[in-house]
Amino acid sequence: MDMPIIRPRALKAGDTVGIVAPAGPVEREDAPAAGIATLERLGFRVRIDRRIFQAARYLAGPDEARAEELMRSFEDPEIRAIVALRGGYGCARLLPLLQESRLRDHCKIFMGFSDLTTLHLYFQRRFGWATVHGPMMASPSLASMAGAQETNLLRLWTDPEYLPEYSFPEMETWHGGSAEGRLTGGCLSLVVAGLGTEYEIKTEDRILFLEELGEPPYRVDRMLTQLRLAGKLDGLAGIILGTFQDCDPTDGSYRAEDVLREILGNLQIPIIAGFPAGHGPINWAFPLNLPARLDADCRTVRLLTPLVRP
Repeated sequence: MDMPIIRPRALKAGDTVGIVAPAGPVEREDAPAAGIATLERLGFRVRIDRRIFQAARYLAGPDEARAEELMRSFEDPEIRAIVALRGGYGCARLLPLLQESRLRDHCKIFMGFSDLTTLHLYFQRRFGWATVHGPMMASPSLASMAGAQETNLLRLWTDPEYLPEYSFPEMETWHGGSAEGRLTGGCLSLVVAGLGTEYEIKTEDRILFLEELGEPPYRVDRMLTQLRLAGKLDGLAGIILGTFQDCDPTDGSYRAEDVLREILGNLQIPIIAGFPAGHGPINWAFPLNLPARLDADCRTVRLLTPLVRP
């Protein structure tokens, strides 16, 4: 049976957002400066601990330090929301170190993407938390956020009645129809990496969101085929495809889109492509593990439950 959905509490002006670094390191300590400025412009305080600037090869410090930082941030009553510094790699190494007793009763707004897909899926499967797929502190997409995209993020975090309907001119209908289900997914390679683990993605009756960066079409094919062979494309309610950034071959003879259409085209479920979220220059924030309605004919995705509670 599905675990009940647990939603975080709404933020208000002046609340503190904590930065965590559960994955890869940054090269410069000013990497999150522009993202911090965005959150401060939205009315929040940002807490930054110098620990996030540690580096151990391709990780933002030792596993134990990153896991402790994550748990401590959820436990800290002054921190009301948590945003990852960046992706890269490392979240999966934390899972054996996370103590569920220190996390379970402290649902908060949690935002990130890319390698943070691992933590989104973990929080969904273990606690039923609703989280936010969205830009991170060192992401250009947070630094440059403005207009409707900024308003969407602010209302997601602060408005217990906000039910956004996402509709963008660049979206395409690949298969018509409409469907309702909880939103799940994230970066394709991280979704596939979770197969066979305790946090592997649950897709039955879900609307699956997928995006990717820098994977050539044959690897996209391999990962989608693995999802299909694992039964994860069976029973889907619908599919939303985000940006597949830098995934096309240089010779131009075929595209990642060709592979996506070939493998997903026979599912006979609503599919839209071109949702502006993922590793591209625009990364709209949207919730995971909340019910939504996908209308592929009208090219809309509408949230059915607000992210935050009063």
